[in-house]
Amino acid sequence: MPYTLPAIERLNLLSDSEQTELLNNLFEPHATIITYLKPLFESSYMSYPAFIDAAQARFLELDPYSPLTKDIISSHPRLGLPRGTELSEHSSVEQKSLQGDETIKEFTTLNREYEQKYPGLKFVLFVNGRDRTEVKKFFKMRIERGDYEMEVKDAIQAMCDIAKDRVKKLQSQSKL
Repeated sequence: MPYTLPAIERLNLLSDSEQTELLNNLFEPHATIITYLKPLFESSYMSYPAFIDAAQARFLELDPYSPLTKDIISSHPRLGLPRGTELSEHSSVEQKSLQGDETIKEFTTLNREYEQKYPGLKFVLFVNGRDRTEVKKFFKMRIERGDYEMEVKDAIQAMCDIAKDRVKKLQSQSKL
């Protein structure tokens, strides 16, 4: 049975396990993200995008070079991995356009180049609706840019864009 988002008005009433399940569905399942975002449940929000904006603001408060920041960003899976490899259910669906032996080889190389350029980070991009060529263009542009702090900001933005897209999908599934 697919996950159903709780009513936004109930966020501060969720149990610990319900909070964890919500965060796992919006972001990637990762203990550091869960621990870091738990304080957000003490407030109330008008919408899920507002909740995700609060998460983004919290992420951006971190020092871009801190191990915590790197851990949060590295919670996201690498792009172009074969199905069933280190991908959450959501990521597997979102990355379906990046499958194929040749694409996997190209993205393995790009992931390696990126991670050498930005130690401790993984490349994060809101992929949905983008074809392989466009994704590769972003990959190469961001490697060549060489700006670590901008990379952290872009990765956090992408994580939150992905979370907002997941909210839309989960809300549309619940209406079926």
